[in-house]
Amino acid sequence: MARGYSILIVPARGARHLRLFFSPATIRTVVFGVASLAAVAGLLLSDYFWMKFQRKEVERIVAKAHSQKEELSTVYKQTREIENLLDQWKGLRKKLEVSLPANHRVAAGDQKIMDGLKNSLGSLRSELQSLIASTPSEWPVRGRVSSGVGTRRDPWTGEPEFHAGLDIPEPIGTPVRAAADGRVDFSGSRAGGGQVVVLDHGRGVVTKYAHLSKIHVKKGETVRKGEEIAAVGNTGKSTSPHLHYELRLNGVPIDPRRQLLQSRGAVESDPNR
Repeated sequence: MARGYSILIVPARGARHLRLFFSPATIRTVVFGVASLAAVAGLLLSDYFWMKFQRKEVERIVAKAHSQKEELSTVYKQTREIENLLDQWKGLRKKLEVSLPANHRVAAGDQKIMDGLKNSLGSLRSELQSLIASTPSEWPVRGRVSSGVGTRRDPWTGEPEFHAGLDIPEPIGTPVRAAADGRVDFSGSRAGGGQVVVLDHGRGVVTKYAHLSKIHVKKGETVRKGEEIAAVGNTGKSTSPHLHYELRLNGVPIDPRRQLLQSRGAVESDPNR
């Protein structure tokens, strides 16, 4: 049975040769080390390409959300312009009718047109108000953001991890408010998140509120933007009292600070983000 392996190095021109001896234990250690390095390198490359893909997807969805927000703003502006034109037409029509006898001042056809326009504008206004109210654009709590969306070090293991939301440190019991109109999709305990509330706002938009101390809503209930739904806590996998807030579009986490959340003086961004 071989006790080891030797490598003989013979220099040119008759110089003294060199013999390198490797024991089986040394060879096993080297092989194990090389295999471990290859495995770690493979994992790092895999994480790198996955994060690169995620970043592109998030950027695409954020751009789409921003575009839709601009389109809503444009439609709302056009609606106001139509309302102003309608008021202007009504004023001009009234001036024209002043010279007519009272029983001829408002024709049935004209009244129908006006009623139809009012109904259409009313429906459009209601739909726009609903779309705007169901878009998460409010902060769930006031406070600084200690950790944002992206790669960070896991506070428990120290290893790199992808953080899907915003961490906002606040005292236990601080009211947590709905970022937009929605329906309660989940209310209860989840591994890691502790006490959790998930709101479905329609059209693929979902918000999540985790590490809560109290929950004030039940699954299936409808909530309004700004309504108190829970209280900040320190439940689940949490190192200190804070709210973990997530915003997802079609299942992909996005950073709401980039486009949606309205700025407030009391809310400061994470200096590292």
